[in-house]
Amino acid sequence: MEKKLKQNIINNVQIKKFCAYGFLKNLKFFEPYLIIFLLASHINLFYIGILYTIREIIINIFEIPSGVLGDIMGCKKELMLSFVFYIISFIFFFLTNTFLMATIAMIFFGLGDAMRSGTHKTMIYRYLEIKGWQQYKTFVYGRTKSWSLTGSAISSVVAILFILNIPRNNYIFLISIIPYLIDFALIYSYPN
Repeated sequence: MEKKLKQNIINNVQIKKFCAYGFLKNLKFFEPYLIIFLLASHINLFYIGILYTIREIIINIFEIPSGVLGDIMGCKKELMLSFVFYIISFIFFFLTNTFLMATIAMIFFGLGDAMRSGTHKTMIYRYLEIKGWQQYKTFVYGRTKSWSLTGSAISSVVAILFILNIPRNNYIFLISIIPYLIDFALIYSYPN
C-alpha cells in the first residue's frame, strides 16, 4: 500500500511541477562567472565584497517582511514576484559597466532571494496537507531537492559551453533569464 501511494505521489502532476521548479531555479548559468564578470567591469575586489554585503543585507532586511507579504498576497504571487526581481537583476547585470549598476543588480537579486526563501517549501507542505500526504513530506522534499541539485550540476557544465560561445561575457545574464521565465510560467500554472 505504501509503495503504491509513493508511486502516486511521484506521478502527481503538481509534485512533478515542484520538482521542475527546483531544477529550473538552480540553472544559474551566471554564478560561476559573476566575480570574473565584475572584475572585467573594472570593479575591484573591495567593491565586489561590498556588492555581496549589500545583497546579504537586503536578504536579511526583507526576510520577515517577505513572509508577511506572502501571507497577505499568497505564496504563489510572492514567488512570481521573486522571479520578476531576479529577471530585473539579470537585466541590470547585463547592462553593468559601473559599480552603481552592479549595486542596483545586487539589490534586486537580494530582493528575489528574500521573496523566494522558504516560500516554495511552504507551498509544498500546504499541498501535502491538502492531499493528506503530510507524513511523506521528507520523501517529497527530498525528491524536489534532488531535482534542484541536478539543476545545479547541469548548470555548471552548460555554463561552460555558454561562456565559451557568447560574444561577450555579459550575455550570460540574458541566457540566465530563460529558465527563470520558464519557472515564472510554471509557478503561474500552480493552483491558487
